[in-house]
Amino acid sequence: MISTQAQDKYTALQSDSLIAYQAMLAQKDVHIEKLTEKLESTQRQLTNLQHQMEQMLRRLYGRKSEQINPNQMMFDSILLEALQQNQGQGVFLTPAADVPAEPAVIKKKKASQHHGRVPIPEHLERVEILLDIPEEQKVCPATGETLKVISVEISEKLEYRPGKLIVNVYKRPQYALPESADTFAGVIAAAMPEHPIAKCKADVGLLAHLIVSKFADHLPLYRQDGIFGRENVDIPRATQSSWLMQVYESIRILEKFTRGAIFEGDVLFTDDTVIPLQEKGNGKLKKARMWVYVREGTGPPLTVYEFSIDRTKKRPLEFLDGYKGYVHADAYSGYDELFRKAGITEVGCWAHARRKFDEAVSSRPREATDILARIARLYHEVETPCKDRTPQERKSFRQEHATPILDGIFEKIDALRNQTIPSEPLRKAIDYALNQRKALYRFLEDGRLRPDNNLAENAMRPVALGRKNWLFVGSERGGKAAALYMSLVKSCKDCNINPWEYFDDMLRRIMSHPVSRLRELLPDQWKPLPKDERGLILSAK
Repeated sequence: MISTQAQDKYTALQSDSLIAYQAMLAQKDVHIEKLTEKLESTQRQLTNLQHQMEQMLRRLYGRKSEQINPNQMMFDSILLEALQQNQGQGVFLTPAADVPAEPAVIKKKKASQHHGRVPIPEHLERVEILLDIPEEQKVCPATGETLKVISVEISEKLEYRPGKLIVNVYKRPQYALPESADTFAGVIAAAMPEHPIAKCKADVGLLAHLIVSKFADHLPLYRQDGIFGRENVDIPRATQSSWLMQVYESIRILEKFTRGAIFEGDVLFTDDTVIPLQEKGNGKLKKARMWVYVREGTGPPLTVYEFSIDRTKKRPLEFLDGYKGYVHADAYSGYDELFRKAGITEVGCWAHARRKFDEAVSSRPREATDILARIARLYHEVETPCKDRTPQERKSFRQEHATPILDGIFEKIDALRNQTIPSEPLRKAIDYALNQRKALYRFLEDGRLRPDNNLAENAMRPVALGRKNWLFVGSERGGKAAALYMSLVKSCKDCNINPWEYFDDMLRRIMSHPVSRLRELLPDQWKPLPKDERGLILSAK
């Protein structure tokens, strides 16, 4: 028979074992909980890495434009319906010189072979242009004698006419005044036509061709060098660069007029992009910026580019100093101070908001596709039908039909936010939309406004094309020259103007045009003056 003392001892041992076992179980539960948390964290990291990889592949091989395609938006709606029918199924769906530099490397030995002015080829067609003084000036005002031609001054300039190179041969008869007319100059002759570069061997049409080829057709100078070479015409790249910079110095006064023209409207679209800048001395590249400002709502459209060496908030602040009106922009924080200024109203961009939800489809397909389908309705059911309406009609239509769609979008994302974690792509898309809520509703206020910033996004395409071809700009001065040239070229396109005809006319007039009237030489107000068969302006009022 077991004694009471032994029983007590056995019971105590059982109790200690039970406590130890319970402690062990608790420890294992803690360990399992930690492992579960670690597993969930790893899964989230894996999801994020998969998302990042998919986005990289899309950037490399996918569509680059942020413009919203109505067909794609209709596909979003169809995809949403398919997802709803499959409940419970996981469906995942300018080299040398100061002008904008060129990519080609010019060998030093070859560059050193070019000295002096560009030679005028002998094989090109010659077009003689007689520059004579008026008949009434061929009589000496003092004696009444007819002046005699003592010589003819001949100047040759390489000229471009659409499709071919020619040589303009300017002939200016030199008239001798009688000896008795000692109060007058001894020789009189007609003046040469106005030219933006003094004593330049390139005529205005050729300079216009260089500008258009580089900034409208995106041909770097080394390619233009090759094109001229096929015509047996040698124009070194350094010479072309020098001409472009000299023309820029002659017309840079237009910069302040382009900025003033932007201020004439009260609806603007703005954006910026990277443009490489070659650092002076070491030749390394740094990230500079090209900004764009597109005027709409008042008169013909007008586009202005601005070059800067950085992306600080002072750039839009300085450019838009004194501006009053609406500004379409993305959510770049550099605009925050601008939008705090009195008289400037921010308009959000649904294209940017849509892109972020599109990026979240891979991780949260059902939720992201639902939002995409709702945004698709905004464009398909509202923007497409009211495209050709007057601003007032468009405003009324939007307020009636777009408001419930917008309210539904934000009700949905408000509910989704609590179902996401901060690191998720969907959460980032939601936070972007919520932070921009007021700005994303803003296009309902005025029929001239747009639901997105695609007008500025599209204006950045010439910069991207140029960047792919001439790669970088050679200096800050060269960047500013590129900005002015692209402003005039893009504005010509906006106004359906042939850019070569514009520059051929504007460059012949700007040197003698009254400063107070230079505004009328910008593309949106430009009216060409009549020319004769030689290409010379007949009159300039």
